[in-house]
Amino acid sequence: MAASSTENRDSANPLPPSRVPTEEKEVQGYAQPADKSAPDRLEQAGTSSKLSDEALFLRGDKESLEVLVNRYQQTLYGLLVHVTGDASLAEDLFQEAFVRAVRGAKTFDRNRSFKSWVTAIALNLVRDEVRKRKLRGEIPLGEGGPEEQAAAGDQPRESAERQDEVARVRGALFELTEKEREIVLLHFYQGLTLGEAAEVLNVPLGTAKSRLHGALVRLKGLLRSEWP
Repeated sequence: MAASSTENRDSANPLPPSRVPTEEKEVQGYAQPADKSAPDRLEQAGTSSKLSDEALFLRGDKESLEVLVNRYQQTLYGLLVHVTGDASLAEDLFQEAFVRAVRGAKTFDRNRSFKSWVTAIALNLVRDEVRKRKLRGEIPLGEGGPEEQAAAGDQPRESAERQDEVARVRGALFELTEKEREIVLLHFYQGLTLGEAAEVLNVPLGTAKSRLHGALVRLKGLLRSEWP
């Protein structure tokens, strides 16, 4: 597990690109053979920073991967912090999600958004971690001690009152079921549409809608008890 903490991580740039697979043997040419001409075509469309996530991923080079990682440092890493309640574990899972995305590039469906695909990979890693902790009889995710909870929500520039509000909302989120918490975080924190969230969770759109509605009703009740 990574030894760094949020105290050493710039809040505007929480995870440096060097922390994901950037060695030539791991990254260079990971795109499908059919995409060999993609770099030339996409260079004509603009610089890497202006390309879509999908176009960058299909280029299959180190520079494009680093741009992608930079784009997801806030949203995906932040999502993992909220889901796990553990900043260090979230960092490890963020790195592993991109490692698996690179290794599984040939299975990427071009009709699917990269955001929903890499998010699904990350959530599957979280679920694997949950299962492992249960088998080992360890503390469940989200129920760590004060140090872990503080690190997960570390925002030194925020007022004490704001930090208290954030802590209460996080506490309420962990009162939800795993399925409820995931749909809330995917839609409101990760910014996925309900259609994209349904794709990530591999459920029908109607199920995603009803799950979100139920989660919000329950969350509202939990927060009302916190702020009567």
